[in-house]
Amino acid sequence: SLEGVLNECRQQIKSENYVFVGRNKACFSPLSLSIGFTNSRKKSGLTWQGTPPSFHEIRSLSARLHSEARGKDFAQKLLGHKSSAMTDKYRDSRGSEWDEI
Repeated sequence: SLEGVLNECRQQIKSENYVFVGRNKACFSPLSLSIGFTNSRKKSGLTWQGTPPSFHEIRSLSARLHSEARGKDFAQKLLGHKSSAMTDKYRDSRGSEWDEI
């Protein structure tokens, strides 16, 4: 089960706060996550028309979808933001929403 996998990860790193860690047993830096995401995306063999999504864009989409489905507070906790202002930045679609005609 997913719960079992997460519990096993937590036991191996001896932390309640992080599920995945780097080689030095500390949490990943934002840059490491972004680079790792880009490398994994490239290795996947998936292709896109135009520019492929970045790690930040996936987090932003997640924030918007979870805000709609479960509320802004849930999205803030999911993203791990202390400030609602930071979550608001992620929830901003930056004018990329569809226009219905």
